[in-house]
Amino acid sequence: MLTSSSMPPTTSVASMIRDQIQSGNYKEGEWLPTERALSEDLGVDRRVVRMAINQLVESGLVIRRPHCRPVVGRLEVEPVKALSRDQASSDFIALLMCHGSEKNERSFNSQQRIFWGMNQALSAAGYHAVFLDLEVVASEQENAAREAEQLRYLLKRGFGGAVFYPYAYRSNRELLQEVAAAIPLVTIDRQIDSVDTDFVGVDNHKAMYDVVQHLIAQGHRRIAYVTKNEPIRAVQDRIMGYIDATSDADILEMVLPIPSRDTEQEWIAVDTILQLPEGRRPTAVVAFNDYTAMNLVGRLEAAGLSVPGDIALTGFDDIISALPNGVGLTTVAQPYEEIGRKAVELLLLRLSDRSAPSRLIELPAHLAVRESSYGSQPAPLEKLR
Repeated sequence: MLTSSSMPPTTSVASMIRDQIQSGNYKEGEWLPTERALSEDLGVDRRVVRMAINQLVESGLVIRRPHCRPVVGRLEVEPVKALSRDQASSDFIALLMCHGSEKNERSFNSQQRIFWGMNQALSAAGYHAVFLDLEVVASEQENAAREAEQLRYLLKRGFGGAVFYPYAYRSNRELLQEVAAAIPLVTIDRQIDSVDTDFVGVDNHKAMYDVVQHLIAQGHRRIAYVTKNEPIRAVQDRIMGYIDATSDADILEMVLPIPSRDTEQEWIAVDTILQLPEGRRPTAVVAFNDYTAMNLVGRLEAAGLSVPGDIALTGFDDIISALPNGVGLTTVAQPYEEIGRKAVELLLLRLSDRSAPSRLIELPAHLAVRESSYGSQPAPLEKLR
C-alpha cells in the first residue's frame, strides 16, 4: 500500500493524485490515467481509486463529464519563487527517479517500493511525497538535460526537500550543489563525486562478498563475475566484493566485462569463457545485476549449457525472482522501502540542522537463495587443482 496506517486509503490516494497534479505530472486539460492504471500504480483496489477521484471532483480539481475519463481541472496556485537556503519550508518532498514503464515492470516495482517507504515516513512527519519522473532515455547527454530540468523545477516550485536517484552521474554537479544549498537533498544508490549531499545506499561490497561465499560453500572453485565496468561506486564496490572474496578463498578470479551500453555488441569475454571445455569453464557465474543474469541464461543455452544443471547463476537487486526457464534466481535483495525511509530520516535531520556534516548510510542487503545457485555438484576440490 502507498498509504500510512494513520490515513484512510481513499484520502491518501486522493492526496497522491493531487500531488501529481500539483507537481505538473498530470497537466490541466489532460485526462487522468485510467482507474486500472492508477490502481496498479498505487497498489490499491480500483474502488478506492474511484472514491478518491470522486473527492477530487467534489473539490473541483478534477472534472468528470458523462461517458468520458476524468480531466484535470484548473489548479489555482500562486506563482512560487525560488527559495533561499533558509526559506524552503514546503510540505512537499520530491522523489526524482525514473518511474519505469509497462515494459520494465520489475524495475518499476523497486522504484515504487522506495516511494512507499518515503511516503510512509513523510506522512508520519506531516509531509507529502511527490514523484517526479526523470523519463530516462538512452544517451547520458539527454538524461543530463532531463535531470537538469527537474532539478531547476525543484528550486522554482520551492519544494521542502528531495530524494534524487542520479543517472547522468557525471553531469549537473554545479546545479546539484546549488540545489543542495537551497533545500535538503539526499542522493540514493549513486554518490556524485565532489557534490556534498547526504546519501543512502546498500553495502554493495559485503553483499557481493556474501554471494561468492555462498557459492564457495556449495563447492564451487571456478566462479566468474560478469559486469559492466562503469565509474559508479555501486558497480565498483560489487567488483571489489567479488575480488576480495575470491582472494580470501585463494581461488582464481575471472572478471568478465560486458558492454556498458545495452546494445547488440558481442559479449566476447563471456562467450569465450563459456565455450571452454568442462573442467576449465566456470561452474558458477555471478552477474552484477538481475538483468545481466537474465541475459546470461540465453547465452548459456546457446552454448548448450543449462542453469542450474551445468552452471550455477546469481544476480543482484532481487527485481527478478525467476529465470525464463522457471528456475528461481538466487540474488541480493535490496531493502527498497528502508532506503526510502532512511532518506526521509536524513532529510528531517537536515531540516533541523542545515549546517551539519553530510551523512552516509549503507544499509545491509540479504541473500535470497533460490534454485539457480544449486546446480549439479562441482568436481571435488582436489581434482580442480
